[in-house]
Amino acid sequence: MEILLRTALAPCLVLLVSAVARRSGPRLGGLLLGLPTTSVPFVMLLWLDTGIEAAARAARGLVAAQLAVACFCLAYGRLAPALRPARALAIALAGTAAAAVAAATCPDVWLTAAAALAVTCAGLGTWPVPAPVRRPSARVRRGREVGSRMAVSAVTVPLALTAARALGPFAAGVLAAFPVLLAVMAPAVHRTTGAQAAAVMMRAALTVVPGTLAFLLLLCTAL
Repeated sequence: MEILLRTALAPCLVLLVSAVARRSGPRLGGLLLGLPTTSVPFVMLLWLDTGIEAAARAARGLVAAQLAVACFCLAYGRLAPALRPARALAIALAGTAAAAVAAATCPDVWLTAAAALAVTCAGLGTWPVPAPVRRPSARVRRGREVGSRMAVSAVTVPLALTAARALGPFAAGVLAAFPVLLAVMAPAVHRTTGAQAAAVMMRAALTVVPGTLAFLLLLCTAL
C-alpha cells in the first residue's frame, strides 16, 4: 500500500508541475515542487504501519533532508546558466549527497534545520536578477518529456523507499525527502525551456524551504 501510494503520488506531481510550468511559468512549478507533497503521506503511512515513535524518527529525517533540498536548489540554479543539464545535475547531486550525509550524521535536528535555513537565506540573498524566460517550444507540448519524467519518478521514489527499509525510520525519512523530483524536473526544464527557466524554478523551490522546515519541525514536535 505504501509503495503503491508513493508510486502514484510522484508521477502525478510531475504531471501537475509540468502542466503548471507550461501554463503559468516555471516559478509556480518550483513552488509546487518545494512543498512536502509526498513526505507527509510517507510519515502518516509509517505511523499507521509501525507506530508513532517510528513516525517521529522519520519526521526528524525529513527535517534533516531539507539541507540536501536547499543545497540542490542552490547548486543547480546557480550552475544552470553556465553548464549543460547533465553536468549541472551531476555536480548538484554530488553536493546534495554530501549535504544529505552531513545531515544524517548530525545528532541535533535543530542544528540541521538552522544550517538548511542559513543555506536558503544565503542563496536567496546572493541570487542574481533572473533574465526573461522564453516560452516552451512546440516539442515540449507533445508530452514526450513529461512521460519520461513521470516514468523516472515512478521508478526512483519507491526504490529509494524500499532501500531505506533496512536502514531505519530516520534514514528512510532522509531518503523520502531527497530531492528526486527536483532532480527529474530541473534538467528537463533546462533542456526544453532553457537555463533561465530552470534557474527560476530552482529559486522558487528554494523559497519554500523555510516554510517546509517550519511545518516539518511542527510535525516532528507533535509526534
